[in-house]
Amino acid sequence: MILRYDGTFAGFLSAVALARDRSVQPESITDREPDQQGLFTTIEEVATDRDRAGELYALIRSTLPPGALQTLRYAFHASDPDRGTLLFHYLMLGLATGPRFNSMLAHEAVMPVWKLARAVGREAHRYKGLVRFQQLEGDVWYAAMEPDHRILPLIAPHFAARFADQRWIIHDPRRGEAVVFDPARRKWAETFLEVTAPLPLTAGEELFRDLWQRYFDRLAIEERRNPKLQRQNLPLKHRRHLPEFDGK
Repeated sequence: MILRYDGTFAGFLSAVALARDRSVQPESITDREPDQQGLFTTIEEVATDRDRAGELYALIRSTLPPGALQTLRYAFHASDPDRGTLLFHYLMLGLATGPRFNSMLAHEAVMPVWKLARAVGREAHRYKGLVRFQQLEGDVWYAAMEPDHRILPLIAPHFAARFADQRWIIHDPRRGEAVVFDPARRKWAETFLEVTAPLPLTAGEELFRDLWQRYFDRLAIEERRNPKLQRQNLPLKHRRHLPEFDGK
């Protein structure tokens, strides 16, 4: 049996709760169409039940050590298509072992999830220094980024604290997802967003981008140019939305 949920954390917990209620080990828990399906495998669409998900999360919080909870949270945002199944086995082991779970890093159900969480955490930390906001007409600050993992909800609190008096949007155009911050309510929210036309930059933003590019070019010492080292420190995939690399 394959359990398919809607991609939300509550949906994932609903699928886990369903498997626990039925005492079954699903072949897969996923939020996408399986690439291959066995002849006798059935796909069951799991409706998100927030009350049931809340009950399970309360049990998880009271049973798993705090470090394991953070690992769960970060690993859920990984782009790995098998993350739902890996997290299911991770949770089943954690709920069965309780406080001893923190000492089981080498376990086959723990190590893959820990690796996913570490990769997501590293990328989230890196992007806190790679986000470049542009001022749009209407006094909205917009930034685009295309990370490997779905890290927008992980970095949003950082920018909400730093730019609490500004209206801003951080957009992942590859996934069509964004986080939007409202300074009046001091809250951010996830939404779907698609940009189909050129952004309406302010005149000041155009000037700032030009000055920033000139500064970046003048700062470089031609005799010390090392493109290979530069690509190691800042891979090409990160440069698409950085104004200092615009056109380079």
